[in-house]
Amino acid sequence: MQWQPPPAMASKGQGKIYYANQISHSPPTFAFFCNRPALFSDNYKRYLERKIRESLSFEGTPLRFVWRGKRVRELGQENKRRQSSARAGTRSK
Repeated sequence: MQWQPPPAMASKGQGKIYYANQISHSPPTFAFFCNRPALFSDNYKRYLERKIRESLSFEGTPLRFVWRGKRVRELGQENKRRQSSARAGTRSK
């Protein structure tokens, strides 16, 4: 992500990867924990795969990627926090 952040979609927002783990070794499987997996295009996913192959010497090895988004409950809590902070911001002015 530091080399090339994901492109923002005008109507949907910016995709964010919080962290990634290698969760299995046969075949090597990586889990990406992000805000919404749908915000990441196939092109960006292929870019990340290529960078992982180059930097971790996985050339010629089949890799699996799992994209996990936030749970519905967490999204609801985040929206409530945003709304309450927006209300507090308008009151303080």
